[in-house]
Amino acid sequence: MPAPTSPWVCIARTGIFEDSQGRPHSFSEADLERIRAAYDPAKSEAPLVLGHPQDNAPAYGWVKDLKREGAKLFARFAHVPAEVKKLVQNRNYRYVSMSLSPDKTRLLHVGLLGAAAPAIDGLGPVALAAPAVTINFSAQENGMELQELQRQIGELQARLSAAQEEIAKLKTALDDSAKGKDEAEKAKKAAEEAGAKTAAEFAAFRGKLAADTRQGRVKALVDAGKLEPAKAEETVSFAAALAEVKQPVNFAAADGKSEAISAEERYFRELEARPADARFTFSAPAPLPGHAAGQLAEAVPADITKKL
Repeated sequence: MPAPTSPWVCIARTGIFEDSQGRPHSFSEADLERIRAAYDPAKSEAPLVLGHPQDNAPAYGWVKDLKREGAKLFARFAHVPAEVKKLVQNRNYRYVSMSLSPDKTRLLHVGLLGAAAPAIDGLGPVALAAPAVTINFSAQENGMELQELQRQIGELQARLSAAQEEIAKLKTALDDSAKGKDEAEKAKKAAEEAGAKTAAEFAAFRGKLAADTRQGRVKALVDAGKLEPAKAEETVSFAAALAEVKQPVNFAAADGKSEAISAEERYFRELEARPADARFTFSAPAPLPGHAAGQLAEAVPADITKKL
């Protein structure tokens, strides 16, 4: 049975755009057609990844096909895990961008983006069910061991699928006959426990992924001269505390529109909106009411969100 694919997803449009290095790139309909014509999944499938890893891994799905309709280029994806679809549905990853070879003809990967600004605007958010997407030409550093993470993802997915299949078989057996009910119940419980364990392991993996992403954003702030290196550890700790706050907060974008985002995401966006200071000489922020200076990382996130 062929693998289910997503609807067509727009990953590029014609125009002139700047990449993350400030370099201009122009795209005509002929350029988009060359990308489409050069793509052959039978020879080399482009993976669906998180962000823009240098090694194009780990893969969370694959580009099965490309098509062009006028001034837009579309892609379809297959083998996208349910966990990744849920992350998109929960707005953890709102955009899709593509990475190309230097000659802009070969598709290297399509990356799911969170708060990272895409190089091409005006395509809207993505939802893997009826998505809109964006292009980005930069490759970001990834501090994770990519091959190990890919191996762990594959192992967890295989174990979860095996547990789900075992539960389905046991339910069928129980419907067909009352014989061996005790044995079936024991096996069903064992399979459910295995599924719960696998889900917990996957949740732990997602936590590690979130922590690595948090570290990467703080490093980017330091590299960009927007955060003192001495405050990097404090900033990571405070952002991790804000991640525990489940209540969303409102954030006014530059275009005047307001959206509901997590407290951690709002914190990072405000830091990333700072002007760069090559000397890393930021003045100390005023302490929050009821907190002494230097104790920002110990603030209660729930109290802070009430003031946002």
